[in-house]
Amino acid sequence: MISSKNLRFSYKTKQIIKDISIQFKKGHLYGILGPNGCGKTTFLKLLSGILRQNYGQVFIEDINLKKLSIREIAKQLSLVNQTNYVEFDYKVSEIIKMGRYAHISRFSGESEEDQKILSDVITQLGLNDLRDRNFNQLSSGEQQKVIIARAIAQRTKILLLDEPTSHLDINYQLEFMNLFRTYVEKGLIVIVVLHDLNIAAQYCDKILLMNQGGIEDFGEIKKVLTKENIQKVYGIEVAIKKNAYTGSIYITPIRKYPNNLENPNSKDIQKKKRIHIIAGGGSALNILPRISNYDISVGVVNLLDDDLKLAEELGYKVITEWPFSSISERSYEQLKKVVDEVDLVILVNIPFGKGNLRNLEVLTTTNNKIIIIEESSINERDFTKGEATSIYNHLVLKKNIIIIRSSDKVIEAIQKEIGV
Repeated sequence: MISSKNLRFSYKTKQIIKDISIQFKKGHLYGILGPNGCGKTTFLKLLSGILRQNYGQVFIEDINLKKLSIREIAKQLSLVNQTNYVEFDYKVSEIIKMGRYAHISRFSGESEEDQKILSDVITQLGLNDLRDRNFNQLSSGEQQKVIIARAIAQRTKILLLDEPTSHLDINYQLEFMNLFRTYVEKGLIVIVVLHDLNIAAQYCDKILLMNQGGIEDFGEIKKVLTKENIQKVYGIEVAIKKNAYTGSIYITPIRKYPNNLENPNSKDIQKKKRIHIIAGGGSALNILPRISNYDISVGVVNLLDDDLKLAEELGYKVITEWPFSSISERSYEQLKKVVDEVDLVILVNIPFGKGNLRNLEVLTTTNNKIIIIEESSINERDFTKGEATSIYNHLVLKKNIIIIRSSDKVIEAIQKEIGV
C-alpha cells in the first residue's frame, strides 16, 4: 500500500497540493484525472519522493518515505514522467538496464537474474528490433515505450505513470493499458495520470478526480465520473452512456450554446469575435467549453486527437491532418490564412515534435494578438532537439505576444484583449 496523510505542497506563495489524505491498495489500477494545472503531476512526484512535501507524510506500507534512501525507494516504486530527457545517447538496452540500478551491487555487477529480466522486458514490449539503436534516434513514441520498459524492469510493487501514453498512437495506448492491467492482476499497485476520461473509464478500477490541488472525488468509476462532477471540474456538460462493446461507461461532451442563443442559425446573432486555438493531445479540454460565446476554430490537430473530438462536439471549425502525420503544406496554408484573419490566437501549453512544429512556426508570420499559455517551460515540451525552443524564444519577443502562466486566466486575458 502507498498512502498520503495531510499532504500539502506550495511553490513560493502558491499552494499546489491542499491537504490530500488517501490510500492506494495493491491489486488496483488507479486513474488520476483533472484539468490542466490541478496538481496531478505534482501529487505523483510527491508520492514518488522526487518532490518533498511542505507538510504531511507519504507512506509505503507503514514506512515514512522520508526515512528511505533513493535506492530503497527505487526498490519499492518506479516512476514514468510525462517528459523524459536523456542527455547522453545511450542504446535502448542500456536505458532499460538503468531500471536495475537499485538491485545491482557496485562490487558484483549485474547478475544472471538482471540479464534475464532485461531480456524478458525487451521481448515482452516488442523492443528486440530497437535494442541496439541509440535512444535519441527514436521517435517520441518509441522513446516513451523504452522509458516505460525501464520502469517495468525495476520490478517494483508500485508503478507510477504520468500520462504514459501521451506520445503513443492508439495501438500502443491500448497495448500499454492492457499491460498495466496484467500487472495489477499480479498484485501491483498501478497509478496512472490520464487526460482521456474514456480510457480511464475503460481500464481503471478507481478514479481520483482532482480539482484545484485537492480531491474532488475518489472511488469507483460510476461514482466519480458523473455529469455533476465533470461539469464542476471541467466546466462542460456531458452525456454518459454504457459502451456496448466494453461494458464501461462512455462520456460524450455536449455542445452548450451561449445563454442568449437558442438556435445557432438565428438571424439575430451578432457577429462574434474570432479566436483560433492551437492545441492538441487534450491540452485544451478545460478551455474549449468555456469560450463558446466566441467564433472558435482549432488546429492543426490530427484526426482522433482528444481536442479535435471535443471541438467537433462543440461545433467549432477545425483544421485537421491525418493521424500520426506531420502538418502538410495544405493544412499549413489553411492555418496561415486563419491566423491572419482572426481577432486573436491562443497557443495552449502543448509539446512540440517534428510533426506539429509548423503550428509554432506559423505564429511568427502574423501580427495579430497571440495569447501564449505557458504553464511549463518550452524546454520541457521541446522534442525537436532545440528547434522549437529557438522559434519560441524569438516569438515571445514580439510586441503582439501576451503570456499567461495558467489556463485558469485565459478568459480574463481574452476579455482584456478583444472584449466579451
